[in-house]
Amino acid sequence: MNRNTRVAAYCVSALTLSLAFSGPVSAQTGEMSKPKTIAENDKVLVTETIGKPGEATPSINRLGQVYYYVQGGTVELTYSDGTKTTVTRKTGEARIVTEKRAYSAKNTGTTTIHVITTTLK
Repeated sequence: MNRNTRVAAYCVSALTLSLAFSGPVSAQTGEMSKPKTIAENDKVLVTETIGKPGEATPSINRLGQVYYYVQGGTVELTYSDGTKTTVTRKTGEARIVTEKRAYSAKNTGTTTIHVITTTLK
């Protein structure tokens, strides 16, 4: 099995586990709850993050991460150089992060966002 096939298999497995066992995650006001680890081995880490309107993540480098939006929404990205961008992610959307700059993400919409993240180690 080649590397791309293994990564895809990990993503599908993680998504299946997430949907089967996901539940609400408590959050502190203004800051999204710490990502919950769903699956992990020596090659990949799969986490779940739930963010209510107004909550934000810390600024970190996300290059190469794979996101699957279980529940989409509107997010304001603030990059390490201070620039900001607003994006809308659709429910069911998957994307691979190609941004090299660190950034924080704030839920500026009216719905709770639910994201599954896959990170290669």
